Amino acid sequence: MKRLFNRTMRAAMLLATLFCAACGSDDDTPQPLTLADAAGSYAGTFDFIPSPSDLNPAPQPERGVAVKLRIEEGRLCFDAFPTATLVRALVGAESAEGLLPLLGTVAYEAPIGAPTADVSQLQASLETPVLRLDVGGVLVVRITIEAPEKLRYTADGNLTCTLRTTLCQLGEGDEAGEPFPLVNELSFRVTKR
Repeated sequence: MKRLFNRTMRAAMLLATLFCAACGSDDDTPQPLTLADAAGSYAGTFDFIPSPSDLNPAPQPERGVAVKLRIEEGRLCFDAFPTATLVRALVGAESAEGLLPLLGTVAYEAPIGAPTADVSQLQASLETPVLRLDVGGVLVVRITIEAPEKLRYTADGNLTCTLRTTLCQLGEGDEAGEPFPLVNELSFRVTKR
């Protein structure tokens, strides 16, 4: 009887050890990144590559422009979108100086689509609504934006994404003019703070 009891106890201890080892290995397995991992505030720079337009036939590229943004509740959020850069590209630096004080600070949010991820990197598409600029209550400018590449977040806290303006429309509703091409690319490289 004592032998049976000892064998039963050894078998139970062996099973318990195997069970604990199996549980421990599950806990140690790295999990894929999620949008919750990417949530937070970021700072860094963007490069701006403009294309000529009728309003500004010789726009100048800008590199290393400081920018801040955040990811919050599944959205890429700019509390202060870099509208000054867009306006200078649209109408030229001299004309922009008179318009920029009328714009104020412009916020912009782009919902983040369902991500694909592994333990080192997360990728997701961006849904890009039209950017609406109210120029001092006198004129509304609507800029169509797309995201030609997926947003990328890495486990070390780096985030990259590209936004491209494609069309510009002066006015809205019944007073809207015809949209015209306005192709500019903003490539963001930021790090979580």
